[in-house]
Amino acid sequence: MNRILASLVAALFVSSTAIAQTAAPAATPAAPAAKTSEMKAKQEMVQSTTQAGVDTSGSRATAAQQQKTTAKSKKVAKPTKEQRAADTKASAVYPQQGAATAAQAKSNTAISKEVPKQPANLGTPAAEKTMEKAAKP
Repeated sequence: MNRILASLVAALFVSSTAIAQTAAPAATPAAPAAKTSEMKAKQEMVQSTTQAGVDTSGSRATAAQQQKTTAKSKKVAKPTKEQRAADTKASAVYPQQGAATAAQAKSNTAISKEVPKQPANLGTPAAEKTMEKAAKP
């Protein structure tokens, strides 16, 4: 049984190979000429782009800009220990705005403490009497 199965598989393989070999030569004469000219055109395009130094992705311009930025940042003096401590404290309290917003918040807190507080239970009769007395001059 195994011999029959093996011979059947071998016959199938040989026949499929023979079919592929006979079909391939008929289609091949026109294909290489078209592929060759297409490949040459691609090679010429790549070669001309490479030789001209054209940067299609913008990476050379980006690298040049980064180099300029790095050179400028090296010229700037490093902050002192006191400046770094002040920046750290300001960013810890108000990370988006800094020291100016912290000063404004402190001022707002002082003003709100000066304003008299309203009674907590506004619906009670005692609270209404207190509000009437405060409203009359």
